[in-house]
Amino acid sequence: MNNNLNYIKKDKSTSLATKDLINLGLYNLLMILLMGVGVGICAAFFSVFFAGEIYFAIFTTVGTGFFAAPAFTLIFQKINKKYAVLISSFVLSLFLLISGHVAISFVTQMLGGLIAEFFYRRNNEYLSYLFFTMGGIGAILPMYFMKNNYITHMLERGFSQEKVNFVMNSASLQMFWIVIISTVIFTLIGTYIGRSIYFRNFEKAGI
Repeated sequence: MNNNLNYIKKDKSTSLATKDLINLGLYNLLMILLMGVGVGICAAFFSVFFAGEIYFAIFTTVGTGFFAAPAFTLIFQKINKKYAVLISSFVLSLFLLISGHVAISFVTQMLGGLIAEFFYRRNNEYLSYLFFTMGGIGAILPMYFMKNNYITHMLERGFSQEKVNFVMNSASLQMFWIVIISTVIFTLIGTYIGRSIYFRNFEKAGI
């Protein structure tokens, strides 16, 4: 997975021009849309193969990490100035918070974004996107390590007791590590595919 790993030279400028910010906004919108596709496909998969057994939302980072990778590649390749990835993490953090996720999801997404920005500046797309995606794990951390608080959170959002019981059936540490390992694997595969799409299509087209 090291094909053309160091293919971009970051601009020394610390500021993003207006054009950069516009493009970054469009790429972030595309990323959120692709994440929605990933969540939808993930939900459909688990509904068909694991109906009533596994809460599909715990695998959200698997679906989003795989399907949103092409949008991250565009950010990594086209917005070649500092803070692009960090800003994208902030946008995603706000999106998670506004959409009703627990507050810790904002913190972990920003922490993942800081590490992703570090590797972004060092031209390592695989590790940059991996930590960017892993930041989303914060949305389910309370489910495993703050169970009572998470149950209260779900009840406050209007979840029935039956739904709460179904969700918490997937709250074993074994399942948590399955989620982590699956996220790493599918995010790396998604990065490889995203880069392949870019170099075979966008770069040749001069985009």
